[in-house]
Amino acid sequence: MPSDPPVLTDGVVTLRSHTIADIDGLVAMGSDPEMARWTSVPVPYERHHAERWVHEVAPAGWREGTAFGWAIEALDGGTRRFAGNIDIRTGPPPALGFAAAPWARAHGLVVRAVRLATRWAFDVGGLPVVHWSSIAGHLASWRVAHACGFAFHGDRRLSRPQRGALHDGWYASLRPGDEHAPRTTWWPVPVLDGERVRLRAHTEADVPRIVQACSDEQARYWLATLPHPYTEQAAREFVRSRRLGESLGQSVTWAVADRDDDCLLANVAVFRLDDVVNPTGGEIGYWAHPDARGRGIVGEAVDLVVAHAFTPVPAGGLGRHRLQIGAAWSNAASRQVAERAGFTLAARYRQDGVIGYGEGRTLDDGAWYERLATDGSSWASRTSEVRSRRG
Repeated sequence: MPSDPPVLTDGVVTLRSHTIADIDGLVAMGSDPEMARWTSVPVPYERHHAERWVHEVAPAGWREGTAFGWAIEALDGGTRRFAGNIDIRTGPPPALGFAAAPWARAHGLVVRAVRLATRWAFDVGGLPVVHWSSIAGHLASWRVAHACGFAFHGDRRLSRPQRGALHDGWYASLRPGDEHAPRTTWWPVPVLDGERVRLRAHTEADVPRIVQACSDEQARYWLATLPHPYTEQAAREFVRSRRLGESLGQSVTWAVADRDDDCLLANVAVFRLDDVVNPTGGEIGYWAHPDARGRGIVGEAVDLVVAHAFTPVPAGGLGRHRLQIGAAWSNAASRQVAERAGFTLAARYRQDGVIGYGEGRTLDDGAWYERLATDGSSWASRTSEVRSRRG
């Protein structure tokens, strides 16, 4: 193994040794709030930390064979400058780490750096695998690993230490011979506007409303698997799992918000998007905050989602050919949403799912509805018919 970093480049980014000229960039990167939030960098991050990294830590990794580390360099407005760090600690097990300077984020530069470093680690370093992990919810880091072909292995409770506390962790790996390209479709969450509602990704401001909705007795009755008590932590974990599901090609989930004040009114999702037996099918699920029930809010949201789901992928949609909705047979309100959205009752399954809570839990039949992209008239005219029936 070399005792100094070899220079690696793809013509856009260059991986090289750290120099004294990188120190200011390291301080700016280490002092960024996102670094403090997601990594174990010292807080506050000061100049002596950067100096030690350049003069001691990075060189020692190469000299001792414990870590292959580089500075990332790229063009910024025509000038080449420090863009971040990347290292592969040899382990065992081998593990990837990277960080981008604030100016270098969201430009694909770290993706290029990871591809360069992991190829070198496999081809020259002889490593059998490279692992990636982060605090659960670090979507920016996972987006890099996802783009580089890492296979996601799961969410482990309280497995990542950071500043004296344990956090849930996400884990993935890459092996020699794996394609350096995404394994799954990362579905976006586009904003969908209706007459009264706006469908968008969840925000932190939605958390109290999610707690209220999922603590409501009616919601607990029909959604028997909801945690109880339903806490703000449960709400945040729900949102985190929805974003992860989109990255794994499984689902797309929207907060249904009031168009005037952006207050969360409901939740709607399309899931089972990764069904290998029915690869262009999907299932719609929904729930409403108590103060949004009986107002046609969920129905309007479902109309928007159906339109998006049936829109071809090249046009920005999900490219589905068939959608289904499942509801408890006795849940008249949920069944009415499906029927008003143009879904047809396809089957009634006996004792299909649990409803109720506590000692009142019981099995109810399931009502299963379906709709094909080719059913009836065009979606636009169908929506007009549905809205006119709602009055």
